[in-house]
Amino acid sequence: VEYRDSGNRSWSYVQDSALNRRITPNSPVVFNGPVRGSVFLRTAFSTDGTQGRGTINNCANGHTLWGTNLTCEENWAFYFRRDNSGAGTDNAARTPRELTALRRYGVTSNIGNYAWSTVASANTIFRRWDARATGASATADYRNEPNHFGWVVEFDPFDKSLQPRKRTALGRFAHEGAWLGKLTAGKKVAVYLGDDSRREYFYKFVSNAAWDAGDAQASNRLAIGDKYLDAGTLYVARFNADGTGTWLPLVFGLVPDRAATTADPAYSFADQADILVNTRLAADAVGATPMDRPE
Repeated sequence: VEYRDSGNRSWSYVQDSALNRRITPNSPVVFNGPVRGSVFLRTAFSTDGTQGRGTINNCANGHTLWGTNLTCEENWAFYFRRDNSGAGTDNAARTPRELTALRRYGVTSNIGNYAWSTVASANTIFRRWDARATGASATADYRNEPNHFGWVVEFDPFDKSLQPRKRTALGRFAHEGAWLGKLTAGKKVAVYLGDDSRREYFYKFVSNAAWDAGDAQASNRLAIGDKYLDAGTLYVARFNADGTGTWLPLVFGLVPDRAATTADPAYSFADQADILVNTRLAADAVGATPMDRPE
């Protein structure tokens, strides 16, 4: 929104401002980074895994020095319908790997906490919240729709003609905020991230590109986001008893299988996209330190 200060703390809303904008669960968005186009994002709406719709349950968020906002998808997992309560339900149509990932993120509801999927309509703005595997493949239904959420989303508040971009290199979990460290010319850009659920983890993303101070004045602000937020390394924190710690890289080839639990078999990562879609599983696998809802 745009407000005008007419002096003496007298503010007025500029009703016809070109900057006024709403980003809703149905606004067009695009996926950027390593997960773009992967099998994890393919649905009946986005058969090539590049396009999505909207953002939900946004939390503390963040901002960049190049003039964009970062909005963080937190408790998104409870919006989806699964029907997993007995034999012959969605569980039977899923692979063990899918079930492990769904359970780890809590996508287990039989209705969804707003029951959006129960609306009697063929309109996909309602159908998409039904995440049951009902079709012949992932592009015939919305079984992968939960993978469209849990991301940091960058948008340009000054140019509403540009679709928001989901920055998949920053990992997928219950994002509380995305906060940039101090930017220094010639040094890489760091973004600090918390997974705001009980016994979850603290993360850091470090860009491949070193900071160029001139980028703070760029007119194509989302292109600067492409430069610093689409390629880099995601780390998770392991803390020691004395308060020191280590950043553990979540990089394919360095992350071992996630060990079996009483509920799930061992999980072997297929590629970097798998690690970023299932960031919690990867952090489990490397032995990160569980925390008290890092907010």
